[in-house]
Amino acid sequence: MPPTPMPYGDWPRVDGLTALTPSEGVQLAEQLPVTPFFVLSYGYLRHGIDRAFAAGPLGDPEAVIIEHRGFTGEPEYHGRNPEAGWALLSRIPGWFCVNGLTDDMAPFAPILEREVRLPSRWLGDLFYTLETEPRPHSHPSVRLLGAPDIPLLQRAAPELRIGGYPTYEEALTEGVAAAAIIDGRIVAVADNSASNRRYADIGVTTLEPYRRRGLSSAAAYLVAREVQARGLIPIWSTSSTNRASQRVATKLGFRPHSRGEFLVFDQLKETGGYRPA
Repeated sequence: MPPTPMPYGDWPRVDGLTALTPSEGVQLAEQLPVTPFFVLSYGYLRHGIDRAFAAGPLGDPEAVIIEHRGFTGEPEYHGRNPEAGWALLSRIPGWFCVNGLTDDMAPFAPILEREVRLPSRWLGDLFYTLETEPRPHSHPSVRLLGAPDIPLLQRAAPELRIGGYPTYEEALTEGVAAAAIIDGRIVAVADNSASNRRYADIGVTTLEPYRRRGLSSAAAYLVAREVQARGLIPIWSTSSTNRASQRVATKLGFRPHSRGEFLVFDQLKETGGYRPA
């Protein structure tokens, strides 16, 4: 049977810019530092999932903007020339915040605030790593997923759909996923949607009525254990205001490692995102 493609939609059109080709995206991915912050960019670019724009030669770009699948409106910036970064970002519609390393965002933020002319706020992007065995957590409704579970994933609520790979089969073989299945449907999921040569990202989502039952901890435990068996270090990222996610990470044994920053324009989010002039 042919593989089952992920239900990714088309990217919004960007006038006046040309996105990197898939092969150029792979080249950019290989230049990224091997750190927790760049795991999503590395994995998604290598799989052709992300869209990226670069200013200057690809071998040594002055600025890069990366748009992540599944994180609509939250592009990532890095580079040494923030004005060149704005020249890229100003052509891209729909964003309401920008994510980056602290050292990159410090000179970029004043340019964003100057050009957008709306109130902004900082939001921390926290990264945790797990370099010991995860603390065991289990639940009778939670198990690892495999190819026979693809129909379950396809029927799951949109916020529970895994990603990061072109097909479901790749997501469940190259990546790892575990879920809580209650009454024949997925109500919580943990998955490893991206990895680099050292780290593997773990993301967790639980439907509101099923929270505080230990489902996310049990699913994340299974994924973390499998990731470590593959020789990688699990990472957990969450915002500085998401205390519940931070508590789950701590319960499993994750420890703080590093952080990035979001500059958020709430009024842009409320009005459908940035609109290029």
